[in-house]
Amino acid sequence: ALPIWKRVTTIRLRPFVLYWLPVLLWMTLIIGLSSQSNLPQRTDPATGERIGTTYSLAKTWHVIEFSFLSVLVYRAFSSRGGGVALSPERAATAAVLVCFAFASLDEFRQSFVPRREASLVDVLLDTTAALVAAFVCALWLRRRLGRGAARSDASSGSSS
Repeated sequence: ALPIWKRVTTIRLRPFVLYWLPVLLWMTLIIGLSSQSNLPQRTDPATGERIGTTYSLAKTWHVIEFSFLSVLVYRAFSSRGGGVALSPERAATAAVLVCFAFASLDEFRQSFVPRREASLVDVLLDTTAALVAAFVCALWLRRRLGRGAARSDASSGSSS
């Protein structure tokens, strides 16, 4: 048998690795991507001048980044294994607030990166993407929990 200190360490470390480490790794990826001052460029065929990535591509990437971050944060907050076990609605609210705070801080930090700028529009886009993803997660979990409750009610009613 494992000594008690190893069992306690393993029990506490496992939820962090399973639920919170993915959140931190994804945040690190976002910070790494937004720290780049040498974004891909293309040439405008009409003028021949060099322009940065297209607006729609950049905004699509924002939506992907923060939707996935919201799902990861939601998962960590709603899971019993993550140590928090919030209700679907509270987990969704917490996920959106974390994503909003992270987007705001990342945009502020980005204002110090050469050839980059902070954008309130990006914060709003990131938060909206997080809100939609968290809402979908909450609906999915609520339906899943509702089905489980309906099944247990049906099985307990038929055995009486």
